[in-house]
Amino acid sequence: MRLDPNPLFRRVIMPWYDSAPVCWVLGAVMVVTVFFSITGLMVAQNTPEFKRFVWVPGVLLLLSLFMVLSISWRMVQRRHQQKEEDPHGDF
Repeated sequence: MRLDPNPLFRRVIMPWYDSAPVCWVLGAVMVVTVFFSITGLMVAQNTPEFKRFVWVPGVLLLLSLFMVLSISWRMVQRRHQQKEEDPHGDF
């Protein structure tokens, strides 16, 4: 007897690092990192000795913005998926 590969009662187990609270905390940390890197860019632009190191806060800014966008996209998709599964809003 073969097992049903897609039974109705099986739920997807989400890892702890992809849970909503962890995503919110990570998003908040990344927003703080965005402000930190913007400050670093301003300091590096205004200090002649640091002009050659402008790329460091620039890369940090790009990576943290990518993380914020990625986490936001994941949270929006998850919210949209929950609404499709429960159209009456009973979460």
